[in-house]
Amino acid sequence: MTKNDGWSRTRTKYIAQNGYQILLDKDQLTQKLKTPTYSAFLTQKPTEEEYLELINDFWWDTTYVAKGLWRDELYFAKFMLDSVSRFHYLQKMVEWYIGVQYDWKVNPNKHGRWFKRYLDEETWIELESTFVGSNIEDNWTALFGMADLFTKLSAKVGQSLGYTYPSKVEEKIREYLLQVRRLDRC
Repeated sequence: MTKNDGWSRTRTKYIAQNGYQILLDKDQLTQKLKTPTYSAFLTQKPTEEEYLELINDFWWDTTYVAKGLWRDELYFAKFMLDSVSRFHYLQKMVEWYIGVQYDWKVNPNKHGRWFKRYLDEETWIELESTFVGSNIEDNWTALFGMADLFTKLSAKVGQSLGYTYPSKVEEKIREYLLQVRRLDRC
């Protein structure tokens, strides 16, 4: 780090945010490094726009799960439930919920790796129950369980940040999901 260019300053800042431990420094080259903050991977507070967009996207994409389940298109329904709804929307909301619980000072790690570590037992069990196999009825139950959990976490995150939860969107989509579930199959 003898260069004093922009890259060196940026790299030094990143190293401090990411964290480090000096094992050996015979030439005292690390003395100018900033004290590590370990903040590079902390969950960031969402803006109100990000919060509302995530909620809206989650609810609208649940309609695809319902249609896939009703049509007996298991592969598509599982993709929308497990990949899109779970890993794009629910995962982010769980991260924000953990951020709220721990004053935005923890890292839940990649892809929910440490969710169990940071969630209370009841919430973990609710999350765990959204994982199901190939049975269509089990997937309907998982969809509504995921929706309930998403609502619970979203409301708490929103309340903590002073954002209003868009309950009208949820009400209308839930009504639609229930209608699709009750439809007779031709």
